[in-house]
Amino acid sequence: MNKSSRRSALKKIGLGATGSVLLATSAEATPEIEQNEPILRIAHLTDMHVQPGGVSEAGVRQCLDQILRDEKPIDFFINGGDLIMDALGEERAEIEAQWAVWRAIKKDYPQFKFYHCLGNHDVWGKTPDQEPYPGKAWALREHGLGRPYYSFSEKGWHFIVLDSTHQKPDGTWYTAKLDLAQRNWLEQTLQDIPSEEPIVIVSHIPILGATPFLDGDNAESGDWIVPGAWMHIDAKSLINLFYQHKNIKACISGHIHLVESLKYHDIMYHCSGAVCGNWWKDEPYELTDKGYAIIELFENGSHTYRYTNF
Repeated sequence: MNKSSRRSALKKIGLGATGSVLLATSAEATPEIEQNEPILRIAHLTDMHVQPGGVSEAGVRQCLDQILRDEKPIDFFINGGDLIMDALGEERAEIEAQWAVWRAIKKDYPQFKFYHCLGNHDVWGKTPDQEPYPGKAWALREHGLGRPYYSFSEKGWHFIVLDSTHQKPDGTWYTAKLDLAQRNWLEQTLQDIPSEEPIVIVSHIPILGATPFLDGDNAESGDWIVPGAWMHIDAKSLINLFYQHKNIKACISGHIHLVESLKYHDIMYHCSGAVCGNWWKDEPYELTDKGYAIIELFENGSHTYRYTNF
């Protein structure tokens, strides 16, 4: 569903109390770094929302071509989720057509290495029991993943990719959190990573952010309204966990289609807008246009973050 219908569906959900946000800034805000060369340069492309019809495919190709033309060499790409337009209520043929667009793009850029994070729109919800790839299974198959959360290391940095989207207690779709099995896995994974190895955590939905407060008319009722589908409802618990691991340097996300860098307890929370901008419309979404993020990671555990329009 688009952002407008999502707002309508969640309009009456309230947030009883909010904690203090120490710093919310533009995407130019980054920790102080030493002036040396990064050991890793990654591109964060989130919310591509590809579908048949040409506009989205041409747009993603334009984005990739600009990165090839204008950016320094990229070590790898992180897809932040919502790669296809929407799978939730679609039939098999419509889902296949959307994924076929991505396969065609990927085939023409074999030099690009992608790590994938699942988004809420990547999940197939209208799936009879006899379907071989229900729910998240189709997206996992497309990305060659065994499960929707995992970790990997590149040049001394560790990356943890989380699965943000889960059914609500009443069985409806969706709320942002970690399920119990994933939470236990995350705690063990953080313990196993050497304390001197810096960590980046990837999620589709922001773990913490200011932009969910600013998306649409969230104060029209007289109270700030941040639905659990816009920011992790287990944010406080995750923040307390992260506080025990000082080598966590950044958390990156998408989902909101807005750009933000926020610092809280020495961790930078970056939200990377959307490749599709305002779902491939010409006008920006809430003043934010189509774009991608470039993140440079340094040996000393610092990083820079930059959002670039295309």
